[in-house]
Amino acid sequence: MQPTLAKSISLPVLLAIGASAVALAAPARAQDAVAAGDASEGGDIVVTARKARERLQDVPISVNALSGDQLRDRGAVDVKDVLRSVPGLSFSGTERGLGNYNIRGISTVASAPTVGIYLDDISLVTIATTFSGAFDPVFFDMERLEVLKGPQGTLYGGSSMGGAIKYVSARPKLDEVGGSAAAGVATTAHGSMSYNVEAVVNLPIVQDVLAVRGGIYFRHDGGYIDNVAGGSFTNSRYSSTEPGFTPQRQNALSTRGASNQNDANTNVGRLSLLWQPDESWSIRPAAFYQHYKLDNPGQFFLGEKKLTSSYRIAQPTTDKAGIYSLDINKELGGVQATSLTAYFDRKLDYVRDYSFFIGGLVPPLLGLTSDNLSASRTKTFSQEFRLASTNSDAPLTWIAGLYYSHQDDNLYQIATTPGATPVIGTEVGYVGDTTTITKQYAAFGEATYKLLDNLDVTAGVRLFQIKQVVDIMGDGPFNGGLTQVIGRRSNEKGINPKFGISYKVTRDNLIYASAAKGFRPGGPNRFQINPVLCAADLNQLGLSKAPDTFDSDNLWSYELGTKNQFGNIMFNGALFYTDWKKIQQQINLTSCGFAFTGNAGAAHVKGAEAEARINLTRAFQVGGTATYSDAKIVEAVPGTTAEDGDQVLAVPKWMLSGYASYGAELIEGWRGQIRGEYQYQSRSRRQFNRTLAILYPSGAAGTTPNRAEFRGAYQVVNAFASVSDGETEFRLYVNNLFDNRPFLDTDLTAGVDRSTTIRPRTIGLEVRRRF
Repeated sequence: MQPTLAKSISLPVLLAIGASAVALAAPARAQDAVAAGDASEGGDIVVTARKARERLQDVPISVNALSGDQLRDRGAVDVKDVLRSVPGLSFSGTERGLGNYNIRGISTVASAPTVGIYLDDISLVTIATTFSGAFDPVFFDMERLEVLKGPQGTLYGGSSMGGAIKYVSARPKLDEVGGSAAAGVATTAHGSMSYNVEAVVNLPIVQDVLAVRGGIYFRHDGGYIDNVAGGSFTNSRYSSTEPGFTPQRQNALSTRGASNQNDANTNVGRLSLLWQPDESWSIRPAAFYQHYKLDNPGQFFLGEKKLTSSYRIAQPTTDKAGIYSLDINKELGGVQATSLTAYFDRKLDYVRDYSFFIGGLVPPLLGLTSDNLSASRTKTFSQEFRLASTNSDAPLTWIAGLYYSHQDDNLYQIATTPGATPVIGTEVGYVGDTTTITKQYAAFGEATYKLLDNLDVTAGVRLFQIKQVVDIMGDGPFNGGLTQVIGRRSNEKGINPKFGISYKVTRDNLIYASAAKGFRPGGPNRFQINPVLCAADLNQLGLSKAPDTFDSDNLWSYELGTKNQFGNIMFNGALFYTDWKKIQQQINLTSCGFAFTGNAGAAHVKGAEAEARINLTRAFQVGGTATYSDAKIVEAVPGTTAEDGDQVLAVPKWMLSGYASYGAELIEGWRGQIRGEYQYQSRSRRQFNRTLAILYPSGAAGTTPNRAEFRGAYQVVNAFASVSDGETEFRLYVNNLFDNRPFLDTDLTAGVDRSTTIRPRTIGLEVRRRF
């Protein structure tokens, strides 16, 4: 059971037609010579988007990359802090670990994500529900972040039908004793202090043979939402006047006062070992552990002058994740063999105040305090073997491999209302226990052949099979009594092909075109929905009961792009079109609090995006990116609230970013840099519902315009200044300079009108020492 947040059902389709901006990467520090990626190969950007080291401008797909230094310069904690500056990347859900990402409009809040999340080629994809979202590693000791756009199903699998977000961690160095330490402090407007400390050490144990790298990180993010005892709340599902509509205003009955209640702590530990017995071997075991604790969510009540809420109980969230891997590489005379074995263990628990939600379903219970505990546990074992040619100058280059994963996912939920027995016969309104076992098998390959010295053709394919088994138990009056489903199965096979052609006009000018298929398997629905309790919503959808399963969806995406370096000017651009069919989306049943995944027609993505950089002088830089979207539903099916021509959910029509930077010598050995950046997103559709169902004081039903139908446009300005001598660095930053507070995830259907926003203006200072 979920609070029907009228959450974005995200069946997106992104069209991005991009305006471009001018940019420059000036040498404010030695590290800034690399725009993103490694500081190798003469300062060229190096990425591993195609599971091989390539210069970014040579990769015939759309990829954005940010180096570890660039992430630190921006004061970025996780990917949400930089996504507004990455063309075509957007999201729904602001809380870490509970969000959903979409690339070029291919997004959804159905159980299977459309954007793959990877750490060092290890899949971090979990089942997405109202109670669990994408896992967000913090940016600690990261070499770079890569965002791959368009279907990546050939090399990365079905969860990457829209694209992939790839974290690349720093590797141990065999010939260098070194490391770094950093500490920082920040203050948030109308909030509490934040602070962070970290340390990384790289230590060769046997010169050129064996090295270890490890680090620890702690961060406290100060809160900025106050919880007010004796406050009030607005419930837009009820009107206090008749005729006419006035949202009902009531006493929240809260005795809990807490200042800056949404503070959070993050602890991270990393350890990796690199062993090279000889030049042909590379053996790297690694471990990453992250423990995130959020004291309370960042939701505030609408209708208040300040960012406040009036919940009755504390609502902690705990997200613990361990990623353990063994990466073995062996050179075999022109062929590199790779074995990647990994285990991903994630446990996400949270408590939420359900008093207003359950009180909205059963008004006599509003005076009682209800709580909900949700506990998700995902354990994933994966094994990948691949072979790849190593001579990049050969007429034929190729990669081929096998993949297997076994994922065990469990969701346990219990909603309790002490004192409710006289009304509903028990204090436990709902209890559910759902286990999903998913096995994936795949064989994949991709090859590129040089027809001419500067003309390449590429073809790839992934053959896969996905098996799922779901066991479901539900009980309690909100479930309609005990229900059990044992062994609900699905078994799906498919093929993801890819084709491409690229032409290098010069070393620094590339034109490419590609066509790729994306596929997402169907599966069993994870809730056993009572058709009597949910009859009102089911009848409105033309259904007698919720479906037990949902079908796979698929898309074809076509792209025409160019990558260019003209002296001091860099310009990359792309046009793309996507045809998406049988879109999976979450369908909320607001009258009973449940949801199921269904297939909701088709959509088209038509668009373009562009980015540019220009060196105006050696010291002065300006730059930016732009995306325009016109993503629309073209075949809305009966049983959903979408209509033909609707903008796809969570897809801004415009995404713009720009920056200006200046670097210069201050005194001997010290350089200074200042940078300002501007980010803009236009309004986007959050819900397909044009109206909100309401009840009048007499009990009569009616409707009112849905104020949460769209998310409004917003803009953010950030700035930073730094001084560095190459070893010691001082960095002063201001994020959200003008203290904008857009309403992001507005919810009018959970018994209390509420929303979230970005972090208010934050000013911070960080000191870093490299050794």
